[in-house]
Amino acid sequence: MASETVPMIDLAAARSGDAAALRRTSLEIDAALARSGFFIVTGHGVPQSVTSAAVRAMEGFFAAPMDAKMAIRSTAKGSPRGYLPFGLETLSQTEGKSAPPDLKEGFGMGPFWLDDSVRMAGTGQSYSCNVWPPEPAFRAAIEIFYAAMEGLTADLMALFAAAMDLDQDFFTDRFTTHNSTLRLIHYPPLNQPPAPDQLRAGVHTDYGALTILLPQDRPGGLQVRRPDGAWENVAAPPGGFVINIGDLMMRWSNDTWLSSPHWVVNPPKDIGSASRRYSMAYFCNPNDDVLIECLANCCSPSRPAKHAPILAGAHRTEKIEKSKQRAGNALKSLFPC
Repeated sequence: MASETVPMIDLAAARSGDAAALRRTSLEIDAALARSGFFIVTGHGVPQSVTSAAVRAMEGFFAAPMDAKMAIRSTAKGSPRGYLPFGLETLSQTEGKSAPPDLKEGFGMGPFWLDDSVRMAGTGQSYSCNVWPPEPAFRAAIEIFYAAMEGLTADLMALFAAAMDLDQDFFTDRFTTHNSTLRLIHYPPLNQPPAPDQLRAGVHTDYGALTILLPQDRPGGLQVRRPDGAWENVAAPPGGFVINIGDLMMRWSNDTWLSSPHWVVNPPKDIGSASRRYSMAYFCNPNDDVLIECLANCCSPSRPAKHAPILAGAHRTEKIEKSKQRAGNALKSLFPC
């Protein structure tokens, strides 16, 4: 739950349009992002019915036979589209740390308007279309949830701009053709102990501007590394979301705000199906052609820019490529059939 490292922030008053409330909330966010880059939101306006429908759809998808999931396996370069099998990703590789593949499977989708006719700025790659299982109810529930995340992102970006004393539309103007990805994630129970250094999700920082996470209160969950080096559990109350910024927002702020390392730890031994865990992560990415460079009010002669400018799309693609597990799917023995 909430702590000094990861505070709880209620967005309801700021979303009402009250200028004083917006300022107070933006200052709370500024303090949280400078401390750890993480906070928890309530009062966000996303209906519980939308979230519940998406969670039911997610659980049904991962319960499907493997051949049905593999029929829509992601073949995309860059941002994933479709089913993401076990053994595909090792997030710790983005931090230069070798480890066995992460203990999870997933499903990824992105903006409705993108297809393979659109090229990713600064990467030489094309986008891929979303791919879906045949059940129309799954697609409907996930698309509605995705749209709700776009709306919450707009609210958060306005608060981020206020916290940085920028024009209200500074960030939102740079997300008009965003390539934000929604990832559904399933962490199943294990049949045997994991390999050394193998986690549900290895240590990493997120690649984009911010992440909106709907976690599940089950053993083996998210932890963030505090400034003192200790690891702290992060959990949201029912209906709440965990928010954290990624590398690009930290670059914009010249490290005033922190993109903190985090991971998803393994559950305790011998708890069986109680360790099964699901989560939904919305990774919010700016337009690929946005040049991410230090904001003018975050640097000075005594505090020069710490990062070279980089195109948003190029940075994200580089990190995704680093995360890919080269050894292939070597996890079958760890999971039930």
